[in-house]
This record gives sequence, structure tokens and C-alpha cells, in this order.
Amino acid sequence: MPKVNSTIKKILKEKDAGILTGTEAMNGILVDLQKQVQGELGGAALGSWDAYQLKRMLDAIERQTADFQTKAKKEIGTSLDASWETGRALIEESLKVAGIYTGFNISTSSLNALKDFTFHKIDGLADDAWYKIKGELTLGVLGGKTPAEVANAIGKNLTDKSIFSSISARAEAITKTEMGRVFSTATQSRMAEAAQYVEGLEKQWIHAGHPKAARPTHVAAAGQHVPWNEPFLIGSIPMMFPRDPKAPIGEVINCGCDHVPWHESWQ
Repeated sequence: MPKVNSTIKKILKEKDAGILTGTEAMNGILVDLQKQVQGELGGAALGSWDAYQLKRMLDAIERQTADFQTKAKKEIGTSLDASWETGRALIEESLKVAGIYTGFNISTSSLNALKDFTFHKIDGLADDAWYKIKGELTLGVLGGKTPAEVANAIGKNLTDKSIFSSISARAEAITKTEMGRVFSTATQSRMAEAAQYVEGLEKQWIHAGHPKAARPTHVAAAGQHVPWNEPFLIGSIPMMFPRDPKAPIGEVINCGCDHVPWHESWQ
């Protein structure tokens, strides 16, 4: 059915747009933190600093990092909620245009668990940023680096090789991976409900690329379809869906693949 296929494509585009919006929002929060930290460093950049300056800067930067942590968790929580709804809609809208309606609402217990998991990652990200910045500032006070060298090591933007470029790359990977994981989990959960009404319902693996290098096993899996309640075989690894929490970490980070409903009658 062409309408089913076009509906699936439309919702996958919505999912991709949502992930892009989420990563841009996270990036914006991180840019604000970077500017605040560089602002604190500015007072010492032209001269030397002492233990008093270090204490004042560390207190200020610790507050700023905690503020980033709060804002980032709030932002990604909202993004995960949206991804869940989009994943649910992928099944509901596809079945609806096929003339099938199922009125169940899936439990959000999995969503809540995934949000807690993601929040823990954001906590680790913020802690790592704080300790790395603190280490650079301490080196400066001990005479190991000039204020200008410390500022460069911390990073004046998110693209130069620095602490902030590393933190930015991690934040982007967390956002993309976890939003995609929530989307796929919601799709699989809604598919389990829909299978009660759709005999022969299967799922198909869609390879959608990788920001750096595509995984050959993911490319090879493109088009593979299996019963909705059975795993795909990705290389030699069974995976219920892209970014399956049970899969090895190397198979899920930055994975852009999707799985969609498939039925023989939909052509």
C-alpha cells in the first residue's frame, strides 16, 4: 500500500528532525556554559593568578556547571518524551492508513527507565566537564600553564580540540543515541500491542547511515524483515531493534538505523 509506505517515510523524517532539534538545543546549552567559563577566565588571562582567584573561579564555574546539568536534563527529558510519541505514532499512523485501528495506549514505564538512564549519562558528562576544568585551573595556579594556555585547553569554542570539544561530542552522541533508542523502544512496544490485531505483522530493518562510518553489518541488514517478536540478526548479534539496550555498546552509539512495521500485503 503506497499510503502505508509514505506514512512511514513521513514519520521517520519527523523523527530525524526531532533528533536534530534536540542536538541543537543541547549544543546551545553547552555553548552558554563554555562562554560563562571563558568569561571567568578572562580576568586572569592577561596576567597571573593566585589561590584566591582559583577559589573564586572554581566556585563560580561549579555553579555554572550545575546549572548546565539542570538545563540539559530538562531539555533532553522533553526531547525523549517527543521521541516516544513519534515512535508510537509510527505504528498507529501506519496501521490507520491501512484501515486498521487499535486504541491501546502503551505503558510509559520503559520511557521512564530510559529517561533515568539518560539523566545518569548527563550527570556523568557534567561531572567530567567540571573535573577536567578544575584540573586545568589547578595546573595554572601551580605554574604548569599560563592563563592563556589554560583558556586554550578548556576551549574557546566547541570545534577547537579542547575539553569543550570533547564534551560537545559526547553530548551529541548521548542525545542522538538516546532519542533514537526511545523512538525504537516505543515503536517496538506499540508493535507488540498491534500484533494482536494484525496477523502476520513483521518488522523491517532500515539502514539510515552513521555520522562517521557506516557499520557494514548494519548496511547488510537493510531490508531484513522478521516477525515482530523475533530479533534481527545483525552480523552475528541478535537485536530486537536499532539501539537495543541489550546489544553491545559498539552497535548502538550514533546508530541512525530504524525499524518499521512490515506486512506482505503492503507491498
